[in-house]
Amino acid sequence: MCRLLGYAAPVPRTVASVLGGAQSRVFLDMAKLHRDGWGSSWIDESGDVELESVKQNTSGLEDQQLLDALSRFSSKAKIIHLRLATGGMACEPENTHPFVSGNISFAHNGSFPDLAVVEEMLSPSVKVGIKGDTDSERYFGLIQTFREQGSTLSEAAQKAAGKLRSLFPTSSLNALILSETQLIAVHASSGAPSPIEEFDKRGIDKSTLPADHDDSYYLMRMKQRVDGTIVFASSGLDIDDWEPLEHDSVTTVDLKSLKFETVSI
Repeated sequence: MCRLLGYAAPVPRTVASVLGGAQSRVFLDMAKLHRDGWGSSWIDESGDVELESVKQNTSGLEDQQLLDALSRFSSKAKIIHLRLATGGMACEPENTHPFVSGNISFAHNGSFPDLAVVEEMLSPSVKVGIKGDTDSERYFGLIQTFREQGSTLSEAAQKAAGKLRSLFPTSSLNALILSETQLIAVHASSGAPSPIEEFDKRGIDKSTLPADHDDSYYLMRMKQRVDGTIVFASSGLDIDDWEPLEHDSVTTVDLKSLKFETVSI
């Protein structure tokens, strides 16, 4: 259970310039709740996807590196993930998002219960590369497996989300994927209830929850700005004027043209 934020822009921009300074601070403040780690991936000047220099398994609320990732460092495309670990999962670097393989970075918001059944579907070469114990890394592994079988990255995301949707219809499979040529948003959570029980277990006062967390936790929205910049975000920001992503869909943005396409899973 996490927060996702990603954008693709025609020129290098900071998160703060894309969202506006006030909303950038709102996103940072969500690290109070989503305090089990954070990470970021972006497109650097050479066109490679690089992971943030240090992927932290502690809250980003007072972390200068996260503040810099939001307000100082510009990029043409970036994803940022704030983690609220599903009950019992360790807050270790190996479990911290985004996961990176080659030039593909992946961050997930949600959970599903049966890791073993998914692990059985992974190719041997992908399975041997699994480092942590999260469902999210195995979700990414399934995408990589479909890629090995000849699917494009967008097709692999559609197939993986569709397969997991059939197995776990009440789980959230929301995700952001960044490659050197594409930003992909998966919105597949229509059967997933807001994780109120998890908040209760942690003793979190519901009146202190960020916007939409009690009833629309897994909602994802997008907005295309006048200059062509496309932004995706999970709930919590003041983005009522943004467009909700279609349920059970995959939206793929071409980083060069900023054209996008949404397909149903």
